[in-house]
Formats: sequence, C-alpha cells, structure tokens
Amino acid sequence: MPGAFIAIMLLVSQASAQTAARRPSLDEQLADVGQFLERGSTAEAERLLRQLVPKPEEEPVQGPGIFTSAGFHDILWALIGSCYLGANDYADAERVTGERLRAAEIKGADAAGHVPIFLSLMAEVYRLQGKHAAAFPLYVRLNQLWLNNELPAEFQTRTELGYVECLIVRGETATAEMVSRPAVDPDGSYVGPAFHENTFNTHAVAMEEAGHKPEAIQLEAKIDAESRRPPAANQQDRDLFRARLLSARKQDAAAEAIYQKWTSYWKSAGVPPGIDPKELLQIRAAPLAAYSHFLSVHGRSGEARTIQSQLTAMGCRFAMCE
Repeated sequence: MPGAFIAIMLLVSQASAQTAARRPSLDEQLADVGQFLERGSTAEAERLLRQLVPKPEEEPVQGPGIFTSAGFHDILWALIGSCYLGANDYADAERVTGERLRAAEIKGADAAGHVPIFLSLMAEVYRLQGKHAAAFPLYVRLNQLWLNNELPAEFQTRTELGYVECLIVRGETATAEMVSRPAVDPDGSYVGPAFHENTFNTHAVAMEEAGHKPEAIQLEAKIDAESRRPPAANQQDRDLFRARLLSARKQDAAAEAIYQKWTSYWKSAGVPPGIDPKELLQIRAAPLAAYSHFLSVHGRSGEARTIQSQLTAMGCRFAMCE
C-alpha cells in the first residue's frame, strides 16, 4: 500500500539482524518469507509464515517493541496483509489483517501496543475499496489513540488523511476542514508545506469541500510556491483525493478521467530539476496504483493487472517502489 509500510520492511531487516545470532535456522526460513514476498508470491509467503510462527491466539503477550518475537511477527503479518492489498486482493487482505487484529484485541490491555499496526492496515483495506462506512469507525479509534499519545508516529499522517476522507464522504465537511488544518510548532511558529505536502494538499481539498474555494485556491498557490516538489506533483495529490471522493459519490466517469490524466502525464513530462529520483518514482507510481484499485473495485480486473504490470516494470511492487 502506498508508502505506508516501506518503513516496516526496513524494520524487518533490522529485527532479523538482531535475532540472527540466537535463531539462525529460523531466520533463514523467515528470510525465505521475504523472498516470496519480493517475487510477488504472497500466498506462498503466508503459507510458510504460518508454519514458522504461532497461531494468533497462541502468540504470547509481549511488549509492542519490534525486537520482541511478537513485535517481529506483527511486522511480518502486516507485510503479508499489505502485499495482498497492494495486489488488489482485498479478500485475503481483510482475512489476514482481521485475524491478527482480532487476536490482539481479544488479549485486552496487555496487547494494546499490537493493535495500531493492524487497525491502520484494516482501515486502509476498507478505504481503498470505497467502504468508507466500514473504515470510518476504525479511523475514529486510530484518531483517539493519537489523541491519547498511543499511536506510533508512522501511522499518524495516514490516519489523518483517511479520517478526513471518510468525514468528507459522510458529509461532515466542516469537521474535515478543521481536523485537516496543518499543525503548528510547539512555539506557535508556522509549519510550511515542504515535507508536509500530503497534509497541506488534503487540507486544501477539505477547504474546497467545505465551501471555501477562494481560500483553497490561495492555499494551493502557497503550497506550490513553497513546496520542495514540482507543482504538478501537488496538483496530482489533490486531484487523486478528488477522484476518490468522486468515486464515493458514484461519479465514476469523472474519477476515471482524473486517473487517466495523471497516468498519462508522467509519460511525457520531463524530469523536474533537483528532485530525488526515488521520490519521483513514487510520484509517478501514485496515480497508477490508485487507478489500479479503482479498476479492481469496479470489476475490471484485466485492466487492473495491466496497470500492475506497468508498476512492476517501473520497479514498484504492491505500491512500494525500490
């Protein structure tokens, strides 16, 4: 899924290095799980992982740190669920993620630290299918964890973006505009859009949805002027958000026109000066991944697979780019 679990892959490699001296044979087998995932064989990775780690209900309660065995297993299972989701296999993504989420919830407060990773992923599974009614209560829970200072930093931005999207779909545009307002530093100073483009672009669309279009246009101009990214990348962020909202309102033709616009744009656009090549790759991949989900949800699986092949050829798999 779009960028959210790239960090998790790094954590897996770190955790494996920490445990290698203690359990070399198991680590070798867990490395095979990673190789299956890298090849796109998610079902084989899941089958092997089920042989190597305890069932969810048998997992001992441990702290949420990644260097505990349970924390390491969480990362692996989140990768399995994320890879199913990135391949548009929503049924298996729901199955795997739901299984692990329920197991953590049943264990109560002692396992509370294991909930956010699967709660966040399950919310994304629902949202990317357009199941905003199912996703919304999960985002409410995530937002409450954030307010309680119990939500890890790597899930905070995605929680905000998903929560705002669900609020707008529900018609709660004033609330969406309020909660999407970019934060300020503890000393009250202004936080600019550079390195916070997703948050600012989301707020611009929320302002527009709340009926404040002139102010939204001014904010968009400010974002484009101060961002470290090319203006087209920011416009794409805003348009892809609008496309998801259009699709939720059954305006699929208008949504698809946006996806087609941006999947075509980067084929002919020149390379913007000064941008990191990996970031440019992620920008180019974003409309393809979004369009692939759109096509899959609308039963156009053959066209979705064609888009997935384009992503693979670019060096991206499961919406994650090398």
